[in-house]
Amino acid sequence: MKTSLFVLATLLIGSSIIRAETYTWSTVRVGGGGATTTIQAHPLVPNLYFMTTDVGTPYRWNNDTQRWDGMLYGATKGNRIAGARLAFDPRDKTGNILYITTGGEWSVDGTVLKSTDRGHTWTDCHVLLDVNPNKEQGAGQRIEVDPQNSNVVYVVTRGAKAPTPANGTFKTLDAGATWTKINDICGNFVQFDPSGGKQGDVTKNIFIGNGDGVYESTDGGANFTLMPNSPPKAIKASLHSSGTMYVTSSTGVHKWDGSAWSTISPPTKGGYSAVAVNPQNKDEVVVSSSSWSPYVFNHYRSKDGGATWKLMEKKHDKSEDPWFATSIGQATGTFCWNPFNQSTVWFGDFFFAYETTDVWASPVLWKSRSAGHEETVTEGTLLAPPSGDNVLFSCVADVGGWDHKSLTDSPAVGMVKFFPFIFTKTISGWGNMTGVAVEETNPNFIARVGRVSWNGDGYCGYSTDGGTTYTLWKSPAGAAGGRIAVSATSETMVWVPQTGPAYRSTDRGTTWTLIASIPKGTFIGDNVFASGPRHPLAADKVTGDKFYVYCYGKLYVSTDGGATFAPGGELPFSYATNNLTVETTPGRDGDLWVGMIKDGLYHSIDSGKTFTKITKVQSADFLAVGKASNATPSNPAVYVYGKVNSSPEMSLYRSDDDGATWTDLGAPQIGVPPFAMAADQQTYGRVYLGTKGNGIFYGDPSTAAPPASPASATVATPPAPTDSTAR
Repeated sequence: MKTSLFVLATLLIGSSIIRAETYTWSTVRVGGGGATTTIQAHPLVPNLYFMTTDVGTPYRWNNDTQRWDGMLYGATKGNRIAGARLAFDPRDKTGNILYITTGGEWSVDGTVLKSTDRGHTWTDCHVLLDVNPNKEQGAGQRIEVDPQNSNVVYVVTRGAKAPTPANGTFKTLDAGATWTKINDICGNFVQFDPSGGKQGDVTKNIFIGNGDGVYESTDGGANFTLMPNSPPKAIKASLHSSGTMYVTSSTGVHKWDGSAWSTISPPTKGGYSAVAVNPQNKDEVVVSSSSWSPYVFNHYRSKDGGATWKLMEKKHDKSEDPWFATSIGQATGTFCWNPFNQSTVWFGDFFFAYETTDVWASPVLWKSRSAGHEETVTEGTLLAPPSGDNVLFSCVADVGGWDHKSLTDSPAVGMVKFFPFIFTKTISGWGNMTGVAVEETNPNFIARVGRVSWNGDGYCGYSTDGGTTYTLWKSPAGAAGGRIAVSATSETMVWVPQTGPAYRSTDRGTTWTLIASIPKGTFIGDNVFASGPRHPLAADKVTGDKFYVYCYGKLYVSTDGGATFAPGGELPFSYATNNLTVETTPGRDGDLWVGMIKDGLYHSIDSGKTFTKITKVQSADFLAVGKASNATPSNPAVYVYGKVNSSPEMSLYRSDDDGATWTDLGAPQIGVPPFAMAADQQTYGRVYLGTKGNGIFYGDPSTAAPPASPASATVATPPAPTDSTAR
């Protein structure tokens, strides 16, 4: 995704000149990495697909470029950062009319957004709903447009222990202008059955599935009654225009033929999730099992309405994401049939959207279609090294991260290979990477720390060959996650885990020595997200014996290679989950910066003995220091994502004169909040932002040359539109 922000302007604020500069933002090419919750094909427009995800933007398939285009990259405000479920008007021959439910993680403030231009711009329908995209991964289609009346849209929300104004069944009769809550039935899906005709000017038969079973209305939605013998714990449904409906539940697969229910489960015992019926043939259906214990996700297909099933043997074409190193179809959440080609089917799982052009083949060749789909969650350090084959190191949830050798090509290998999936009776998961560091004078030495799953044991290791191979080390008891630093001139490592005390190793993690002089509490929390965007540890980039750690209002300094730390200069108090960054300066001994979300920016030129407050910076939510410009080669480029000169809104700023003046680079349209920032040490002006659900972005001055890559890997995308939604 590429977008240009702001035009050249000059503003005089106080005694400093803030020059707004045009910047171009792009996503670092990885591909996939997050759960695809729904994939839908428009019934009237060939090759028009839409995809929702669990934590990031919804996407629209661009058949011309063969990639996904994000639809909610507009500047984020508030808690609405992802699209939970999307509906289109099935009578709209243009494919332009869309609705999405959107909401956030921490509060009930969801709503419905509407677009009339295929998701380029959105307006808020102003209906209060309980929407949490990340917690709705297992649910079905919760928003639907009446196929016989384009003005009628239904929404069912997540279940609630007691009725609340934001939970239940909602509908609009005027295409989203006004909404009414019609009952307290919460649902996993809502489906319209046009085969039953109309009640007045709306569809007569409507279904809502939830934990009780399937509720039916036969009077156009005036009343809903639980259907006798309907499957309890109904999860998802796929309804054919003939009235035949297939429903998955925690116990199997079920079928409604218009008059009676039957159970038609495939051989795999347990629950089922994804289901889709061929819109051209009511007897052709695909389903996926969803058993977590044992860990089984089998795909089945039937040509006789579920009377018999054939297990799919799957092959994976991972040409668009060669880094992926595990099986496909894990936690399959959605199937989608191409209404114009009865052999083409899509499905989505934990990591990708997949397409096959022959669902009846044996084996079925599934191609992960990940171009444009960037859904990783940065939960740790981003690092741009000073030299070497790698241009960026990332730490992300679930799939660990990458040693990126290109910004425009998908990595050939990722941490899922070196820190593989673990499945035991007590814990299962991948290596969630939280920290990465390199030796400044030898960036081929890489150290990584993380945790198994969100709250498991330490999952850590090192590479001496720039990431070609990794060796896992055995962590001290209780040490997991956190941040790590490597000496500028040796392989000495200082590790501040999320749990327990800090440690030091000089033998590549074979042995670890307790650092008693670093106070406990530098990191807190019981999972990889609990410490927030906090980076309190750094190694000096010139002198190998110097390390720095911030803890509760003090900077602790080591001058003996991390063996001991002593209190240095005083700084404002920062609670252990607030955004904070300690960053050292390339090429300058003892030069460091401390950025704080509430207290701004501080600079030291004497190894942290004293600090100078940069008064023009009110908040430094994120901080990074990178390569100096040719015009000011003695001064590094310092970047702050926050508020400068009392600016009312968040923006990204750069200073080329140690904080005396700042250039406004604009608020990057990344769709979700950032979690980490890094500045490039090899390319002036380039800065990286890792997000919580939309991948990793890099920004360059618009006059800068783009990173080199093969022509076949460069895909231009239209500018991200301005999001008109008040979010």
